[in-house]
Amino acid sequence: MQARSPVKLVQLLIGKSVLEALLITGVSVAFYFATTNPNIRGWLDQADDKVVSGWAVDESMPPERVELQLFIDGKFIDDRLAAEFRPDVHAANRADDDWHGFVFKSPPLQSGEHEARVYAMHVSGRGARRTGGMGNRFSLFVSSDR
Repeated sequence: MQARSPVKLVQLLIGKSVLEALLITGVSVAFYFATTNPNIRGWLDQADDKVVSGWAVDESMPPERVELQLFIDGKFIDDRLAAEFRPDVHAANRADDDWHGFVFKSPPLQSGEHEARVYAMHVSGRGARRTGGMGNRFSLFVSSDR
């Protein structure tokens, strides 16, 4: 009987570990779906000293406009709807119409490397949250005529 006790203990510990892994996986998946919208698609086409532009679509509600927030170097700059004319997005069957583009005007920045990130806003049971950012690094060299 004593020879089987360590084997039994190992089997119980392995079973406990498997159950814990399943529990953590379930909690992680629930958290992901509660805080993000996996149906948001988009692309950041341009990020420079003049504009940050691209497109965004919520594939679960294609006619709706996606609310976006622009951050440059981690600082909030502006928010707006993705409601600019983008016929290429419609032609690619990503949206039901041509109005899913966005254009943010870049703020004055110092010379150097910067990172622009555009976040789609997702409304959950607890309010709006940032999700799925589109990011792009760009270098800015300020000329004397600007």
